[in-house]
Amino acid sequence: MKRILLIGLAVLATVACKKITPEQRIDEISGFFNGRECAHAAWLESHDASKRIDYLTLNLAKTLKADDLWTLEGGGGTSLIAEFEGRTGDKNKEPEMTMITAALDDPAACSAALDILEAFRELKIQHKNTIRVAFYEPSADTTGLTGLGAINREFRESEELIVFDLALSSRDTTVAPHTFVLEEKPLFVRQMLEVVPPYFKSLGDYKFVQGTYPNRTWPLMGSVYRYKVDPADLAKETAAVTVLTYLLN
Repeated sequence: MKRILLIGLAVLATVACKKITPEQRIDEISGFFNGRECAHAAWLESHDASKRIDYLTLNLAKTLKADDLWTLEGGGGTSLIAEFEGRTGDKNKEPEMTMITAALDDPAACSAALDILEAFRELKIQHKNTIRVAFYEPSADTTGLTGLGAINREFRESEELIVFDLALSSRDTTVAPHTFVLEEKPLFVRQMLEVVPPYFKSLGDYKFVQGTYPNRTWPLMGSVYRYKVDPADLAKETAAVTVLTYLLN
């Protein structure tokens, strides 16, 4: 399916869609975030951490109208997962699943995840893949990933597979600024580097680099696309990760 995705992006680069071109959609995303106040980060930073799941649940359920929403105990705490169903246009074909993940103790990353979904809703961006966003409990051990491990166990028990995980963080010291680290098969990364970066030219200087694949330290099984958001420029940063989410979905 990933090969089909790349072919589709290549075609979109030269052939306009009947309704809207990718370039026009990306301009819309950029405009949506231009001057936007990322209020979620401010709220999450200023309130007690014990209230974060309640705040996220309220926004996911009432504002974003998630198709499904549940909590998961494991890893020493509670994680929150929301699902937004994909639309394949084929009743006989189940949508594939993609993930967006952020640690609950990272307000900037949680804010970016919410704002991606808000942009999709406000701009009426349709997505073929089902998007699951996971706000995971990070603090049970020194790795900070035990909540994701519990989520992965639930997926495996349900025999669910993810195409990729967009892992957001504001504290990942292994990721350079304005750089997407693609923990993906090298051949696929080389193909992505030919197709995807031109779409980001209007947004600024963003880089795409090969990461470790497979990354056996990351609990979720599958490809991981990492991005370190800058809390000081969160609107622009979130615009970039929204564009990647749009292109991949």
